[in-house]
Amino acid sequence: MRLIGRMDAWNLKRKITFFLTLVMLVTAIFTMLISTISAAYYITKQSKDMAKSQLDTLVSYYDDTLEQYQNLAVALVIEDSVQQYCRSTDNAGPAYMLEARNVYNFLINMLNVRSNLNFAVVEKQSTEENGTGRYVYKGNSSVVDARFDEVYHMDYQQSFPVKEGSLVRMSFGEQYFRNGEYTLTLYHPIYSTSTPDEEKGMLIMNFNDSLIDQLRREEMQKMQSELLLMDCSGKIASIANEKRIGKKVSYAEHIKNSEGSFQQEGMLINYQKVGKWNCYLIHEIPLFELYKGSIVVMVLMLAVTLGITIFSIWFLRRMINSFYEPMNQVVLAMDDVEEGTLEERIDLKNMDVDSRKLAEGFNSMMDRIDALVEQVKLEQHQMEQIRFNALQAQIKPHFLYNTLECIHWQAVVDGNDEIDVMVRAMAQFYRLCLSKGKEVIALRDELEHVRSYLIIQNMRYDNIIDLEEQIPESFYQMMIPKMTLQPLVENSIYHGIRAKKSGKGRIVLKIRREEEDVYLSLCDNGTGMTKDVIDEMNRSISEYDETFGYGVRNVNRRIELIFGKEYGLYYFRNEYCGVTVEIHLPFRNEGEEEGGCRCTSC
Repeated sequence: MRLIGRMDAWNLKRKITFFLTLVMLVTAIFTMLISTISAAYYITKQSKDMAKSQLDTLVSYYDDTLEQYQNLAVALVIEDSVQQYCRSTDNAGPAYMLEARNVYNFLINMLNVRSNLNFAVVEKQSTEENGTGRYVYKGNSSVVDARFDEVYHMDYQQSFPVKEGSLVRMSFGEQYFRNGEYTLTLYHPIYSTSTPDEEKGMLIMNFNDSLIDQLRREEMQKMQSELLLMDCSGKIASIANEKRIGKKVSYAEHIKNSEGSFQQEGMLINYQKVGKWNCYLIHEIPLFELYKGSIVVMVLMLAVTLGITIFSIWFLRRMINSFYEPMNQVVLAMDDVEEGTLEERIDLKNMDVDSRKLAEGFNSMMDRIDALVEQVKLEQHQMEQIRFNALQAQIKPHFLYNTLECIHWQAVVDGNDEIDVMVRAMAQFYRLCLSKGKEVIALRDELEHVRSYLIIQNMRYDNIIDLEEQIPESFYQMMIPKMTLQPLVENSIYHGIRAKKSGKGRIVLKIRREEEDVYLSLCDNGTGMTKDVIDEMNRSISEYDETFGYGVRNVNRRIELIFGKEYGLYYFRNEYCGVTVEIHLPFRNEGEEEGGCRCTSC
């Protein structure tokens, strides 16, 4: 708001320079923003597409590999020698040794077939809680080197289901071997083929998994990004950064669907679920690494845009100065006129077409002002003469009022009552006309004025007029422009009541109040007027018309000047077959501040 307030005081040149400079700066900024956002969008989209393609390949490979492991486990579980060994209750006799030997020989064959199988274990159901039952172990390393007895239960607790609702579990880690080699371990329950609901043991297989090697090779190819394998709980199962293995990722809650991507912690993260298995392949790439290749281009583009913008602003200011010079001549000429130099004119040389028209208009305006000044001087002289004549006119009512007082006392001395009544009524009439110079008087005084006027008229026309006042005394203090009712009463007498062929005339005064407005009605039972005449009267009552009654027009005009154009007179036919004139006024009591009065003489 302060800037807008200051701009109001700027000249046109400064405003044009400011707004065009602002437009150029905003355009440059938006261009850079749109370019940056577009580049970031397409780089991100390209990275997502590349990551998705890479993840699709790896997921397909991992899905096939895990499916092979599960098929191998199923084949081992349903093997007759394994089933016989797990069903047997003999744990020490010759029969047990024979069954264990059969399982051992089968495991040897399996290790020969699967070169990446480190060891395989068939464990009978343990009879002790949290204890290891009898088992047959066969591996490329001894059971001691494999640390099977030490690691088995702990690793099983840390494993995760390979699929939702499955009892087959899987783990990645370095627990089983002392050399810190990461392996994949599959834990498959052994159920009896005759009674499928009865668990008889556990098959444990440990692999040097090509899945893990493939994952690390992919990570080594792009050191700026990382590929990781995560279970559904968010725990990292495999990653090149071995320190992160076993820890939970911070964005696990964002991984909800089978695949997707999002940005968090300054990284672009793409993920995809490995088939129906309970693990995800995730690709992490830092956003800085993603965008750093375009930063140099962005900086160069920013420098070029900034240079072009600065040059454009400089050139723009030069052009505005050139264009504004003719306008400046007009402004300077106006400043001289403001200081009172009305003889100022603009030289039209070296001006373009538009500026020449403006300068010609200014010169023509100054010529017109000179003429108007002379006209105002003449009219001012005339107004002073009118005021002088008005002052002279005010002397006459005073002189007439004083003369009537003398006639009144002479009539009293002579005993002529009729002359006495008429002279007193006329004196009272003129006394109220003067009203000590006031333009607005109390309604009681205006009513007294009407009564005095009707006394004179009844004496003149043999008592043909009756006045009925239906005005409560509570309205007597209301202020009304003086000489409002008398011209209207006179109009009713001369144009309505006197035109009747017979019968007395009747004038009724009524009043009503609506909130802060008052409606004073004057009704007569004269000859009335047609609707067209009444409509024309209401339409032209505020207009000057030589054929229209001076008194009525004068009354309406004075009300408008004192209280405003929303107030005034309105004519309509009444129930007496005559005419009613309604006077709309604001309600003001005597002595109250006349906030609505617009007359300087009040």
